[in-house]
Amino acid sequence: MEGLQQLDNVDQVEEVEEVRLPRSVVRDRSDPFVMQSEEEFMKRYRLPKQCTRDLLQKISRKLPTARDGRGCSIPPHMQLLTSLRYMASGSFQLSIADCLEMSVASVCKYLAYVTRAIAALAPEYIQFPSPSNVAGFVENFQSVAGMPGVIGCIDCTHVPIRSPGGNDAERYRCRQGYFSINVQGICDPDLKFTNIIASWPGSAHDSRIFDNSKICHLLEQGHHAGYLLGDSGYPCRKYLLTPILSPSNDKEKNYNTAHAKTRNTIERAFGVLKRRFACLGQPLRTKLETSKRLIMACAVLHNLAITENIEIAEEEDTDELEHDAVHCENNDNRLGFDVRNNVVEQWF
Repeated sequence: MEGLQQLDNVDQVEEVEEVRLPRSVVRDRSDPFVMQSEEEFMKRYRLPKQCTRDLLQKISRKLPTARDGRGCSIPPHMQLLTSLRYMASGSFQLSIADCLEMSVASVCKYLAYVTRAIAALAPEYIQFPSPSNVAGFVENFQSVAGMPGVIGCIDCTHVPIRSPGGNDAERYRCRQGYFSINVQGICDPDLKFTNIIASWPGSAHDSRIFDNSKICHLLEQGHHAGYLLGDSGYPCRKYLLTPILSPSNDKEKNYNTAHAKTRNTIERAFGVLKRRFACLGQPLRTKLETSKRLIMACAVLHNLAITENIEIAEEEDTDELEHDAVHCENNDNRLGFDVRNNVVEQWF
């Protein structure tokens, strides 16, 4: 009897084991990679998860960790996501700190580390066309509106900042009266930036920034065949074509139309950049050097997003980018006028 009773008990145990529910795995609620869907993640950080992981792998060595003796308790992936959240939303650092349960000082510290690390990737993601691959740029630009020989479109945009303080603070006040960094950009037909300069104060004129740039010196020395397109705030040169201020015939009008449609790519590029990273559309409250690196980091991420075919809605109105253009038509650079006249006569 006892043996039969033991067999019954074994059968009961086996039956219990058969109906046992699978063990549930609790997800880490503090990790957006785990908790958020791909769509939710994209809305908050502007990059897909895998792209963000790849970026983290490239910059993780430059971020502080607990092992390096700096007393860091925040893992590198959260440092990156905190910074991306600030760039994408433009919210006050206090709001970001409250959402992610960090101190404001921590958000500020990690933002400085992350932007420095991402900005250091600029040589990899922001590249001006070389003489060997310039033909593709020319062909793609010409398909926009029939403008020949174009290798890039150039313009500047103001990124507002808080007053940097010190004796040079007023140098950062632009003609509209607010403090800013005047950012020069050159783009390709896909709205990717091929050159970014984010180190000049808001009072600096567009043409002065260009005249002191490496790209200007390379073009001046004849290293690149083709032209940049700029607005009338730039001087007309053999390598930089500007609009004709007072067109007198159909050819000149056609040239201006093609010039405007093609040059619109740089205005759209700046517009998409500021919509993708809303922090650039309102005064940056970071230290001046961090603000400059932040702008460069946003440009790197913008190019990365375009490479990964991550779209963002564009707006048709780009008037905001037509800032304080002081006409430079009345200069004595006759060679530039001659080159422009030849383009008008041969192509329009």
